[in-house]
Amino acid sequence: MLKVLLLYFSGTGITRHFTSLIREEMEKRDYACDVIDIEEITDLPTLWQKKPVALRYTIRAETKHPLSKYPWPYMDLREAIKSAKPNPAFAGMANDWSEYDLIGFGSPVYAFRPAPVMIRFILDLPVFNRSIRVFSFATHDGAQGDFENFMKNILTIKGFKYVGHLDQSFVNSAAAVMLKNFDYAKAGRVLIKKSFEARKKIFIFLEYIHSLFYGISYRYRNPNPLGSLIGIPWRFFYSYGIDFFLNHFLFGFGIHKEECIQCMACVQQCPQGLIELDAEGYPIRHYHCMYCLRCLNWCPTDALYFSKATDGKARFPGPDVLLQAALEQGLDKRLRK
Repeated sequence: MLKVLLLYFSGTGITRHFTSLIREEMEKRDYACDVIDIEEITDLPTLWQKKPVALRYTIRAETKHPLSKYPWPYMDLREAIKSAKPNPAFAGMANDWSEYDLIGFGSPVYAFRPAPVMIRFILDLPVFNRSIRVFSFATHDGAQGDFENFMKNILTIKGFKYVGHLDQSFVNSAAAVMLKNFDYAKAGRVLIKKSFEARKKIFIFLEYIHSLFYGISYRYRNPNPLGSLIGIPWRFFYSYGIDFFLNHFLFGFGIHKEECIQCMACVQQCPQGLIELDAEGYPIRHYHCMYCLRCLNWCPTDALYFSKATDGKARFPGPDVLLQAALEQGLDKRLRK
């Protein structure tokens, strides 16, 4: 029986949902599977802020449209990887994880890369024995770009033996915050359909994993080979159009004070720890973040917004709410088959 550890970061719940599907399919094969949200085993904001790795869009935004007059010492990916050293606080993980036959690292895709907090987490890990096999898994809105190759590189640097990758698109949570109306039941039906697709991919991937450990000849191909190819034109768009798109539709931070109940939910939930309270007790963010949208979507009174394009618009409630809405309304005939 294989013993598996699944480590993941999830901004608004989609990657957590994918992780649960992977776990269910593994347990059907009698794999012993442990699941850990990396926010539960480390102080993620403190960890990230000590060496704040950032993706290019965040650095561009902070350079061209700073939210504060005080510069933030962001590290780009090359600098972060080059200067990566094991975090002494993680020293025991090499022994704790040595009992596992397989470890999976999962994250949403941000501009064809893992979430910066997941990158920081991996770069702070100790160097492991190469006998430990690892794989990566990702959720995205249609294209993962170079996510797989990037994860392979940084996990190999940490001494792991990289064996493969899984990815799946579910529901476009980023687009939801720019819509006037977001049909929960309809999105829930899409989520169910995409979950069926994900289970098929997981089944194929686990056949391959089984062959690795038990010496069975099996040729594995990514069921979504277009994921990286689609990333090629998207990288062109990213280079020339992402600034315009994000600056007009996403970047920023605003609050309707009359609606804010000062519950501090956004402060407590920010995985990068970039939200704090001003002198009047209202939330404020001085710097651009990775825009996981958690604070925006989980504000109980919808008091927060980023740009004007997200002000007064719909919010993404998470996969559990979408699934419940779909079940309450009833599934259409195509999903009943």
